[in-house]
Amino acid sequence: MRKIGFTAFKDTTKEVLPKTYKVNDIICQRKMFCTMINQYLSKESQLDLHNLHIYKQDLLSIFEDKILSFFPFYGFKPEKSQKIRKLYIHDSQVFNQYFKQSKNIKMRYLTSNIHFKQDFKLMYGYQHPAMDLIQLIFNGKEVEMMLDLNEIFTRTVFNRIKKEKNKKVRLQNPYIHIDQHGVTTRLLPRWKNVNHKNLHQRDLDIKIAFEQLKTQGIDQYYLIYPKKDNFKQHMIIEDSSSNEQIKMIPYSFTFCNKHKKKERKKCKK
Repeated sequence: MRKIGFTAFKDTTKEVLPKTYKVNDIICQRKMFCTMINQYLSKESQLDLHNLHIYKQDLLSIFEDKILSFFPFYGFKPEKSQKIRKLYIHDSQVFNQYFKQSKNIKMRYLTSNIHFKQDFKLMYGYQHPAMDLIQLIFNGKEVEMMLDLNEIFTRTVFNRIKKEKNKKVRLQNPYIHIDQHGVTTRLLPRWKNVNHKNLHQRDLDIKIAFEQLKTQGIDQYYLIYPKKDNFKQHMIIEDSSSNEQIKMIPYSFTFCNKHKKKERKKCKK
């Protein structure tokens, strides 16, 4: 299982970032990663994708800056999605545990008794956007976020499928199913390299796809892989014994860098 994300150890942050077509610069890779991670976060806690400058920092710094943006001392205009005062009335063990271990001076300051009581209780049903971020990167002991790349890729493809009337889109890991006009299409996203000159490396995927196409009531089958320099156009593979066809689709992530013209130009170098 291939994983991406980061781990924090002492004063360093080790990052494992995805590489794909025209997203090779580390700043753009971080932005691409955060674009995918936003799918795990509530609207209020999602990371800013419009400011390329923040991606010059490592991933841990990006996440901690976002967490601190919810606290009034950190900025003149903290996020308005929830009243800040609630955080100080209903104390949280998760916040306190994370801030205590952090190297960030502002976070360590927040662990003092004037900000958090030592009973660490959180009111039932209480939700705060920063909690989404902390729970994603902190397991109670270590700061780490290493996620299955195939699962993230599948969710990204699913969330970007255009929603239309009379079109049903279902996420049933590891598959995505689209039902429309009486036709069922199965998509199988996989983060694997594809070379149009050497398809034998994907023989197993192709074999399984044809078997499922014949036996599982599926009308169409698409194998989705990340777009690469040697895999830029979709390909149709035909089974000579049954005349069944599957499609191999290159998936581009250049949409991650199309928020602003300046960013798009820089991220494609």
